[in-house]
Amino acid sequence: MRVVIRALSVLALLASALPASALAADAVDPPPAAFDAIAARALAKNGAPGFSFAVVHRGRTVYARGFGLADVSRNEPVTAGTRFVVGSISKQFTAAAVLQLLDDGKLRLDDPLARYLPTLPNANAITLRMLLNQTSGLHNYPLTTEHPWPLTGAIAPARIFAFLATDRPDFEPGARFEYSNSNYAALAGVVARASGMPYDAYLQRKIFAPLRMASSGAGLAAQNLPHATPYVGATAFTVPTPIISLDLFYGDGSVVSSVNDLARWDTALIHGTLLGPQAMHDLWTPPRLQDGHDGPYAMGFVPDTVAGHREVWHNGLTPNAGGYCYNALFPDDDLAVIVLSNGSDFSERPEAMVREVIDAYFLHRIPLTPPGAK
Repeated sequence: MRVVIRALSVLALLASALPASALAADAVDPPPAAFDAIAARALAKNGAPGFSFAVVHRGRTVYARGFGLADVSRNEPVTAGTRFVVGSISKQFTAAAVLQLLDDGKLRLDDPLARYLPTLPNANAITLRMLLNQTSGLHNYPLTTEHPWPLTGAIAPARIFAFLATDRPDFEPGARFEYSNSNYAALAGVVARASGMPYDAYLQRKIFAPLRMASSGAGLAAQNLPHATPYVGATAFTVPTPIISLDLFYGDGSVVSSVNDLARWDTALIHGTLLGPQAMHDLWTPPRLQDGHDGPYAMGFVPDTVAGHREVWHNGLTPNAGGYCYNALFPDDDLAVIVLSNGSDFSERPEAMVREVIDAYFLHRIPLTPPGAK
């Protein structure tokens, strides 16, 4: 689940939030063979038995395919409809849920955490905004060397918060940025308290169902439905034991989805149909830190640029439950790239695929020949 923050450029931080640019208007979709070649190169580098890959442009899925195997023992192929545990990409949904509740007048971003979860450390001084921006100081979880975390079966959020309540904060609220899953577990609890329904049910009713994300869900219930088997290892793939319950990763890594569903999600965000304008601005805009610099994290998204194009992204890996996944949006170009895998050692492949997609669209570097072809 831990995100790797890439270096940010000044362009990424100063770019406007408008969803379409002249570049987007000029972009022409490369042929499917170009995307096939990009995927073939990633598959040849190993790291996962299989992955799915989608490209969304101007609200239309122009490419969606699966590569390799969703389950090695059954020789089951990955398709565009294969469900994956998407890891910390889940944080995008938690952030959006909080901002929906803000739009509905059910909470404020400057509310103290104590209004919803008073037992957590520094709850009176931590605001919801700090949790969203990863500046709260809450200690990261779940480290099995620190607590006897439950790993299997149904896990009530109260059990998670009972452990988090005993952790010492890493720094004073708002002092600096530090990525912590605890921030988004707390926010899932806020969603439940403010909405009056369980977090998983809120996502289903307010996000997945309206966007027709029929393959998506969260927590153990979603994990118990068919999805890609997780594997560890770079070349010799094995299934981890035990496979950890997604209930443990409450709000921060518990979502199961497919590239087809995430294409709908990305389109709704880029086109501004899910959240109001101010909420969308907050979602993708990093905060000003106490040292005067802009933080590297917005709200469930990392602002960045690729080849001069504004990008907002998040990666994800839920340990012993899913593989390395990546969701990248280019709002000014009305473009998104989604890569979901079932391998824990698949990192850097999706990032390279995103760069190749940008090259194909805007630098007209269209690689049609997959590796090993003559």
